Amino acid sequence: MSEHKPTKDKLKPWRVRLGIVLAVAVVLAATVLLALRYAVIPEVKAAIDDARLDRFALATTNDSSSLGFNVSIALAVRNTNRAMSVKYTEPVVANFVFHDRRLGTAAVAGEGHEHPPRRREVHLLRLGGEVPSGVIGDAAAEEFKKQNASGAFDVELRFDVEISLGIGNTRGMSFSCPLRLQLAPPGPTVVVFRRVYCMHEEQEKNYF
Repeated sequence: MSEHKPTKDKLKPWRVRLGIVLAVAVVLAATVLLALRYAVIPEVKAAIDDARLDRFALATTNDSSSLGFNVSIALAVRNTNRAMSVKYTEPVVANFVFHDRRLGTAAVAGEGHEHPPRRREVHLLRLGGEVPSGVIGDAAAEEFKKQNASGAFDVELRFDVEISLGIGNTRGMSFSCPLRLQLAPPGPTVVVFRRVYCMHEEQEKNYF
């Protein structure tokens, strides 16, 4: 039995060193995860690359009136993180708004969609329909008449995102993309459009 004691005694320092190395590795890994969770903030930026307003008209009949519209919008969303993908934890829906009245909605991205780092994704949104005057309200109808006389309409694209880096840190963001659009001429005529950068809103604006 005494012949094995030196061998066991030699192994003890290595076991102690190995335990210390493993403990240090665990502490370093936990520190890195905490730093990523609290120091790295998930973020995306957005812009409107192109927009075309093909119809925006207030139609009145004997019984009622409605606001009809058709618009195409190229919404670009960029993941500014250089190393990590962001994941959309909820579906992203864009709202087309006039005078704080929501005229229509369009899906941008689904829940669970992963946006790669430094990638810029462009979503083509097409919205259109008829909105009864009772929904847009008298104030919005009067504002439409004023803007219709000037030939340009102040509209807006609004949307919210909830994103995560997959390490426990989740962030909600609201965007407002103000647009001033003129009616496009009939046919496939190209309409010049300058990129509009969306503003990050701390809180979602109220609209109806």
